[in-house]
Amino acid sequence: MDIIQYINENAILLDNHLEQRLIFPEAPTRLMEALRYGVIGGGKKIRASLCLATGEAYGIKREDLLSLAGGIEMIHSFSLVHDDLPEMDNDDYRRGKYSLHKAFGGAMGILAGDALLVEGFRFFLSDSQFCKMVNNTKLIRILKVLLDALSVEGMVGGQVLDIDLEGTDADEDQIMDIYRMKTARFIQAPILCGAIVGSANKKELNDLERFGLLTGQCFQIKDDLLDVTQPSGVLGKTAGKDIEQKKATLVGIYGMNETQKIMESLFREAEAVLNQTSRSFSLLREIAHFIITRHH
Repeated sequence: MDIIQYINENAILLDNHLEQRLIFPEAPTRLMEALRYGVIGGGKKIRASLCLATGEAYGIKREDLLSLAGGIEMIHSFSLVHDDLPEMDNDDYRRGKYSLHKAFGGAMGILAGDALLVEGFRFFLSDSQFCKMVNNTKLIRILKVLLDALSVEGMVGGQVLDIDLEGTDADEDQIMDIYRMKTARFIQAPILCGAIVGSANKKELNDLERFGLLTGQCFQIKDDLLDVTQPSGVLGKTAGKDIEQKKATLVGIYGMNETQKIMESLFREAEAVLNQTSRSFSLLREIAHFIITRHH
């Protein structure tokens, strides 16, 4: 199957699953409208595909992982909603439409983001069939992976570094710390979650952990390249924000050509990690290649 078709199919499956399950009769109507606006429709849902592709390598059916993948996408969407707020990156557009705080107001941007984070965890924890399939031990491991990726040593810490290093002469090591914490840890997490469900052995987990981090770094570098090469209409969000906000990026230090070479080197390293595994992770390899060749 063509990898773009695979990613698109997964996005449709996820949106349908979210549509069916994100119904809370006792919740405020406006909150639910905002929550659904923030996660359903639009976006490639790459993190969900990474989770599903890893699970498939262990013989886990896609439909059996939809609750986990859906929860991961909700958690990811929380980070986007908060990232767009005026106090953070201050972006009016996301996924080709108004960002959530522009559509529903600043207070709802905060609260709907909070709800996406909390309900993201509840999304798979409330699925009795999923919980029965994975057992409590695996559930705790999945929770630890996700919480570690979101922690002060992960996404939240990376966001702080991203803000604190704006307008500074940040060096490559500092920038790679931002990339690793802010972005790569939550690219790595869905891969590890899929592997845990599939009962991966220790070596496989170590290899996938390394692969996920490298792929996540590639993802952020590609985002930075796209920010200076693609118009807003293609990106689905405001282009040129990194330069405007004086973000610390590799593009800012080395320029586009050298940054492209660094990304390609990291991708080759990620490929080499998968090449040394005894199990076939062909879908993961193709998704990683898509990440560095995409246009938005």
